Amino acid sequence: METRDIALLATCSIFSRTELGRLADLLRTARWQEHSFPRGSLILMQGCIYTNLYILAAGTAFAEMSDDEGKTLRVESFSPVEALATAILFSDRPMLPVSVGAQTDCRIFAFPKKEIIRLAMTEASMMEALLADAGNRLAFLTERLRLSRFASLRQRIAHWLLRTLSEQRSLSPAAEGQTLQHAVRVVPSYEKLADLMGVARPSLSRELARMRAEGILATRGRTIVILNLEQLRALRRGEEKPSD
Repeated sequence: METRDIALLATCSIFSRTELGRLADLLRTARWQEHSFPRGSLILMQGCIYTNLYILAAGTAFAEMSDDEGKTLRVESFSPVEALATAILFSDRPMLPVSVGAQTDCRIFAFPKKEIIRLAMTEASMMEALLADAGNRLAFLTERLRLSRFASLRQRIAHWLLRTLSEQRSLSPAAEGQTLQHAVRVVPSYEKLADLMGVARPSLSRELARMRAEGILATRGRTIVILNLEQLRALRRGEEKPSD
């Protein structure tokens, strides 16, 4: 494996905890394959047996789930450098529950399951990263299920902001005319937040723009500042205005 590819893979979550020199030694002796997929092509098919860990090295991709009637639901988007379906790879029945398609031209590194196990058993930091990745995906799905009980996107945004604010306990400096300013950091991206909400990125952007226009919140890059906490709580309850 070339040095530039090793440096690229070092930014992937499952390799990022391993010291770069050590990672280079491991990857230079690892078994892997490289695949290219043009825009609009199918990378992985729903129902296939997932035996290699796919890592998206370049391009963007998406995951969709289809039912027996042909209806599809987009469930996740992927950007470089992400590992795909880590938890599924290590399940008893590694059958992929989604199809993965190339949104743009994509470059993929594929590592056999046994090779990933060998690397993880050799390097403890990689084992920890694999477990963390699987845990993070479980947490993502749990939160998405929790949000699904809300009928509107506006309610889902309000709930996520209030819940995340509570978890982060993040208070930013006071804004003009306010005593407190509550800030929530969007991690890792708005694209992933849209996935969590179960909507396309433009739909999330439009709703956030409406909430900005109403003075409920402000956005500063990947930080959302809650300007009206009571109105946000009312929105979560399905009310347009807070109760007196």
